[in-house]
Amino acid sequence: MLLPVADPDADLEQSLAHWRRYRKRRRIADIDWVDALYRADLTALLGGAAIYALAGIIGGERLTTQELHWVATNGADCLGVVVALVLAVGLRSGSRGGPLVLEHADVRHVLLAPVDRTTALRGPALRQLRFLAFVAALVGLVVGVLAARRLGPPVAAWMGSSALFTVATVALGYGAALVAAAVRLPSWIGTALGVALVGVAVADAVDAVEGSPLTAWGHLGLWPDAFSPQLVVALIATLAVLGVGFARVGDVSLEAAERRSTLVGQLRFAATLRDLRTVIVLRRQLALELPRLRPWLTVKVRGTSRFPVWTRGWQGVLRWPAARMGRLVLLAAVAGLALRGVWEGITPLLILAGLALYVAGLDAVEPLAQEVDHPSRSQSFPVVRGSLQLRHLAVAVTTMLVVATVAAAAGLLVEPTASGALVAAACIVPAALGGVGGAAFSTLSDPLAAGGGDGGWSLVAPETAGMVLAVRTALPPALAIGGTLPLLAARAAFDDGASAVDAASTAGVAVLVGFGLVAVWVRAREELRARWEASLEHTFPSRK
Repeated sequence: MLLPVADPDADLEQSLAHWRRYRKRRRIADIDWVDALYRADLTALLGGAAIYALAGIIGGERLTTQELHWVATNGADCLGVVVALVLAVGLRSGSRGGPLVLEHADVRHVLLAPVDRTTALRGPALRQLRFLAFVAALVGLVVGVLAARRLGPPVAAWMGSSALFTVATVALGYGAALVAAAVRLPSWIGTALGVALVGVAVADAVDAVEGSPLTAWGHLGLWPDAFSPQLVVALIATLAVLGVGFARVGDVSLEAAERRSTLVGQLRFAATLRDLRTVIVLRRQLALELPRLRPWLTVKVRGTSRFPVWTRGWQGVLRWPAARMGRLVLLAAVAGLALRGVWEGITPLLILAGLALYVAGLDAVEPLAQEVDHPSRSQSFPVVRGSLQLRHLAVAVTTMLVVATVAAAAGLLVEPTASGALVAAACIVPAALGGVGGAAFSTLSDPLAAGGGDGGWSLVAPETAGMVLAVRTALPPALAIGGTLPLLAARAAFDDGASAVDAASTAGVAVLVGFGLVAVWVRAREELRARWEASLEHTFPSRK
């Protein structure tokens, strides 16, 4: 039996390029261009409407001379914080084998074949960078339009400056990730470098220290106001980091590439099915977020037999890795600074604060999510499942109270005042309850969760399916954003000369009532679903 023998003179790299072009032609051939153009037009229309609405919310009032002076003095430092965050994300991703996500076949067949890995990986890396740069440019153009309304003309200059800043920032983070993956940077070193860069940038922004190297990238976003030679240095440094990253893109770890291809494939499938819990679990595996073998503190809890859910919840929280705790602190700082911006008059930052609290709440309800992941375990307990799930909210609320307190401290550090401290104290509990309510609703209303399913929604007209999906997707973040509304009420009362603390407290009562409704739903949802299913079986015997 004759075995095929490889041609030693074959140009494998050229064959690989031909194969990829063939796959691209096959993929494009399956696209309906009329449908694609319709989607593009619809996306552009909705995007334009969103930009117009956001511009109306932000307002077109020009900044005062004092505010413009502050932007010219401290704006580059604040943008340097954004660059530091992106660079930290890139370093962490690269230290874990990123940022490339290859197909499983590419890892198994292409990277193990006698093909130059740098040549094989340069194409996927360039395509990924091109997509990220395109998205960053769009975001930059939108931000430039909105910034020009407050900073003044020329609009085109602000759009170009903002787009250049976002593209350069994303390119720097992507290049840093490629370099970190190529040199096999240990994870703890990548995390330490990211934290150090963010710390120095924040200290420079609050004038605690001077000389953050990332301020040079901040000047890219403000060059219509004042040209600085540092922005040229920033562009050259970005191109240099990208060049080194692409030159060494073939030095990535095969084991890390295979692991990422498997997990990211599963993550995309879970996201397609809207299985948020699976997405969270896979993302933690991708980031190597493993629970600690030893808890941070060894606490002897009295009354363990009386409060087993409380005890087990805290035992899990005390085993959280440092990365998760650091993420909660970062989300709290983002929420606090965003709410400070809301108090200063930038109302759209309320959405950013609510989303940050919602993401933090998803970590806080981890004990509840673990209970949902193991539905058969609770069947052996002499407790109603809804009551057991309700008891898990106590640990989540306590955790989010700490997060909300850190957020309040971050907002007060900008300009500490006694009246501001009172308003922040009145908003802590509503913010925590909003984050927990949204996260709990998202965890328990997952269509793929235990005991889930659409139930009676299968009897509803198909035309309402889109609306039902939109409600189920948007309601959890909306609950978290609702927890920040007391600050909005306090700002309105302060502008009218009334008591801001009383207004925040009154709005907080409404948030408390909303959280109570969520708690009632958590307690009774299993019983209500069982009764509804029994009613459907009695009314429609042939339904099953």
